[in-house]
Amino acid sequence: MKKLLLAMAFTLGFTGVAHANIMLEPYLGYEMGKTSDVSSINGKTDAVNLGLRLAYKTPVMLWLGLDGQFGTSGDYKPDSGSNASLKHNTYYGVVGLDLPILLRGWVGYGFSDELKLDSPYSGSLKGTNFKIGVGFTGLPFVSLNAEYIKGNLTKVSGGPSDGTSLSATDESVMLSVSLPLVF
Repeated sequence: MKKLLLAMAFTLGFTGVAHANIMLEPYLGYEMGKTSDVSSINGKTDAVNLGLRLAYKTPVMLWLGLDGQFGTSGDYKPDSGSNASLKHNTYYGVVGLDLPILLRGWVGYGFSDELKLDSPYSGSLKGTNFKIGVGFTGLPFVSLNAEYIKGNLTKVSGGPSDGTSLSATDESVMLSVSLPLVF
């Protein structure tokens, strides 16, 4: 009986731990940037964003997933005119790489990008965007991240200019803190 228990303990002691390789990464970030248009929508933006990445991690440091970035508060400060409050919401498809030297990087395509503006503009600017990011993972449990985001705004929704097409760009940098959890 002792031999059987010893053999079972020995066998179970060397078995691998099962992982689903699912990464769940909430983050909090501060975004600052500018919008520019050939006509009149030039200004600066800053926003506080909450986000969540959900990805599948492969055994070779690569991860693929979705990223939702949700603006909680922000300001749009045009070059001329009144300031407005801003919420920047974007949904991304992301591909990332966790390097063994305390760094990670990722790129994302924002298939749904929306800047919601309050009074006096009362509407949304919609389009797509692209982002590239890098993170420092040297701290326990936490990643310090920087992202460059460049968007093309193509449509106005809501407000007095509803349905109008647009040709504007949105460029910003976001600094964030995240908690990458792997299950």
